[in-house]
Amino acid sequence: MLNLLNNIECFNFKRIIVNDLNKNIIDFYLLLKNDSEFIVENIKKIENKYNDSGSLTKKEEYYYQIREKFNCEKNKINAVYFLFLMKAGFNGVYRENLSGKFNVPFGKKEKISFDCDCLLKASKLIQKVEFHNLKYTELFDKLKEEKILNNSYIYCDPPYLPEDDNIDQKPLLYTKYFFDHEKFVGILNQLKKTKFSISMIDSKRSNYVYGSKFYRYEIGKLIRTINPKKVFKSTELIFSNYEIKC
Repeated sequence: MLNLLNNIECFNFKRIIVNDLNKNIIDFYLLLKNDSEFIVENIKKIENKYNDSGSLTKKEEYYYQIREKFNCEKNKINAVYFLFLMKAGFNGVYRENLSGKFNVPFGKKEKISFDCDCLLKASKLIQKVEFHNLKYTELFDKLKEEKILNNSYIYCDPPYLPEDDNIDQKPLLYTKYFFDHEKFVGILNQLKKTKFSISMIDSKRSNYVYGSKFYRYEIGKLIRTINPKKVFKSTELIFSNYEIKC
């Protein structure tokens, strides 16, 4: 989204709509859009407290205190906690347990820093962006009701399917929700007049589910560290329902 907004002169979009099933991500961007000063003021306080807390053990204690508040409290400050956890947690990963609680471990960083100028710039960029926290089917229904679905380009970023050696595992990497890729493909195939692209990793399963239905393009190599003991290496793909001329 931010890359597109930074190059908006290259496009002719009348509206930009961003949707994510993760409410915490959407809440963060809504607060960044509507009250960026609140984020900047409070994230600097958290940054200073973390950096001044002394030993790494003290920093770890502070991280888990904030994580506990994030999981138990539901108010405006949670969007700031979310930003902190993404910075101080392990490898910037967002992951939930089956109870829906954020459970990423401490990232063991001696010092953290937030670019507040970048946050304020992003806030200005997203002023005309519409943010939603819907299931993708609900979003498609909304676009259809507004009679803009057929004239839309949709970029989809579903949960990545497992690598081949994890082929029997459910594609559940980040949240408590399971994702039905076959159902997703079936619904996309109904969008006859809508252009769309899908991000995915290269595996036998992903090529079986998506490759037989859509155009396939290799984007680049991907290394994703989910936890200290699991590192996924793959090729990142784009599947599309139309031919992309590079």
